[in-house]
Amino acid sequence: MAQRKKGDKYTCEECGMVVVVEDVCECEDCAITCCDVEMVPVKAKKKAAKPAPKKKPAKKNAK
Repeated sequence: MAQRKKGDKYTCEECGMVVVVEDVCECEDCAITCCDVEMVPVKAKKKAAKPAPKKKPAKKNAK
């Protein structure tokens, strides 16, 4: 299993609880469990892209 890092988030697929790693341990085989099931990493959500600014209509030249 990969080493956990500070700030990593894990969720329980049974009850939905989420935990955030504050202090990492140096164990080679460290399992975070809840409801007797190993918790899974929370996938990072992509930030929504900002919509493109609307263009102003061209001004008509008065002659």
